[in-house]
Amino acid sequence: MNLQELLHAAGIQTKMGTAQAATPVSAVVADSRAVTPGTLFVAIPGLRVDGHRFIPAVVDAGAVAVVGTHSPTELEAMEIPLPSSLPYIQVADSRETLAHLNAALHNFPSRAMQVIGVTGTDGKTTTCTLIESILQAAQRSVGVITTIGARINGAEQDTGFHVTTPDAPAVQHYLAQMRDARCRYAVVESTSHGLDQRRVAAVAYDVAAVTNITHEHLDYHGSYAAYRAAKALLFRSLFQTPPKEGVPRVAVLNADDEGSYAELQRVLAEEAVAAPESCVQIHSYSVQTKDVDLYADNIAYHSDATRFDLHWWGGVFPVETRLIGEFNVANILCAAAATLALGISPQDVQSGVAALAGVLGRMQRMDRGQDFLAIVDFAHSPVSLERALKTLRPLVAPGGRLIAIFGSAGLRDRAKRRLMGQVSGRLADTTIITAEDPRTEDLNAINREIAAGVEEYAPSTAYRIVPDRSEAIWQGIALARAGDVVASFGKGHERSMCFGETEYPWSDQAAMLEALEKRMGKVIGDR
Repeated sequence: MNLQELLHAAGIQTKMGTAQAATPVSAVVADSRAVTPGTLFVAIPGLRVDGHRFIPAVVDAGAVAVVGTHSPTELEAMEIPLPSSLPYIQVADSRETLAHLNAALHNFPSRAMQVIGVTGTDGKTTTCTLIESILQAAQRSVGVITTIGARINGAEQDTGFHVTTPDAPAVQHYLAQMRDARCRYAVVESTSHGLDQRRVAAVAYDVAAVTNITHEHLDYHGSYAAYRAAKALLFRSLFQTPPKEGVPRVAVLNADDEGSYAELQRVLAEEAVAAPESCVQIHSYSVQTKDVDLYADNIAYHSDATRFDLHWWGGVFPVETRLIGEFNVANILCAAAATLALGISPQDVQSGVAALAGVLGRMQRMDRGQDFLAIVDFAHSPVSLERALKTLRPLVAPGGRLIAIFGSAGLRDRAKRRLMGQVSGRLADTTIITAEDPRTEDLNAINREIAAGVEEYAPSTAYRIVPDRSEAIWQGIALARAGDVVASFGKGHERSMCFGETEYPWSDQAAMLEALEKRMGKVIGDR
């Protein structure tokens, strides 16, 4: 695709010479290090560095054009030269333009599929994986993009060490691969960062679903209201998607969640007034009330499975899952609402839910034959930690203990540190406070903030601070007795941990399995 065709497809009108307009474009990037001959560079004013500063470097690297938000006069004042032979296109929002240019470059792949977006504070990845499993049970070809990775018809593709929603070029690249692999459905985990930074701005969503919205990422968004507004962008996008023949628009809301339910109803009503020609179905789900479109009844928790009756607008059917906890019942309801609304049968919902044994880093059992339960979970907010601990408490044997291992990230929401300490002080028998991506903050200071929260509800003997996460996990395993539950929280699926400004390889699963093997070896040797 040449430059003029690409800009026109993305809705950008500009004048340039015939030779410039005919220049082929091979890629559109915002990372100056990725520029090669034939690349269109999009300059984005970042939080720490203004991408416009890299214009001279990308020109030298062979960029065919530059898109930016500053005017040529502003660039001149910044002492950033613009070669007269290089097209410079000024836009209002270069982040959003980056997304639309990449969608155009790949011929708008999401328009060729039914796209389901899932947002929320907790449960997004699990819900996306449940939707994938249900669609696979229905013999539908499906691709998935989550914070864990991307899968195309079941084939894994790693999205990086430590990410939220991938950047716009990667999102459109994966969607194009899905379309080319003849996927009928795409499931996109849509984080608040990804929505706010317009990484998914050009995705043509047909279904928007929310798990919950709780206290998280306020370091970035600045306020709870701004955080909710970012999540709401997914639902607003339903009114912007070009029509797809025979495909409904659907919003799936959690009636039990005070943080999202009323707010998203207001957003949907507001958008419906602004775009009356759009028709969006709204389906609500609940674990706590029956006054909704879809709810769970007769819930029974067993050591090997959870069973309940799923009531929906078409009737009722039984569900059995190997996932643990009430919050996973809610995740199943969310996934079921999204897929049933798209015409998937109750039988396929049943089969897809039953087929999913677990999700990486989400209430993941780690087993080396020990006589206690060892768990790795991603809970990294006060609400998700509380839910996780309440879920695990019934699995502790009479007289046993619940041992929680976690930390709190540096350069992120500081308020949650004390809150998470309070949660663990109330609900765990023993708390081991450790590292979780301290970044450039003082790890000891972070851990002291968590400890202050623990001490509000538990004596000093009920917690310990172990800065080294590997050692912390070992100490938790070494403390465990028969019937106990030991759980490490906060890292889940992540494969790196950040100290300073460097990401180092890390795996809670590997650390816990190593600790279990060490513990079991010691026991065997003592015999």
